[in-house]
Amino acid sequence: MNKLKEQGFSLIEVLIAITLFAFFITAFLTSMGYNVSDSELSKEQLTLQLLAERQISMIVLDPPKFTNVTADLKETKPFEDEEYKGYEYTLEIKKIVLPDFNQLFSQQGEGPDDAATDDQSSYFDDNQKSGRNSTIEKMVFDEMKKNIERVIWQARVTVTNKETKYNFTLSTFITNYNEKIQLNINF
Repeated sequence: MNKLKEQGFSLIEVLIAITLFAFFITAFLTSMGYNVSDSELSKEQLTLQLLAERQISMIVLDPPKFTNVTADLKETKPFEDEEYKGYEYTLEIKKIVLPDFNQLFSQQGEGPDDAATDDQSSYFDDNQKSGRNSTIEKMVFDEMKKNIERVIWQARVTVTNKETKYNFTLSTFITNYNEKIQLNINF
């Protein structure tokens, strides 16, 4: 009888081995499934980023005509390449709008309404004791603001997969080379 017991596995040993094998196979297949779905998502994100970078590069290399019509342009177009027929891009072009420099350099109170009260002086206040020539500085800042707003525009491209609705957005500043910068400040 001793020889029979030593020759094989008992039913319990076989069931334990099968259960352990099933747990390991389940864990392996689940992790492989997650890896495959993560790989597909990564591929999708890379494709969206590539297309957005390509559109931004095209805008920087060949900027649109800057007019008042272009100032708030927003248009959506599909890609013409056969490989990317399931994607579309939205191009937005806006003028840069800078804040008022007087508000930027005013004394900061508790809230926006407290920025320049009677007992607090503004950066451009002519009565400041610091000796700054605030009128000239204000003129320089105002002229700089006008120049920046005329010359620099913002472009934003959002690429969207029409099927999955995943998207990627990329922004850049573009220069309006047709505008002349005003360097004269009239005193």
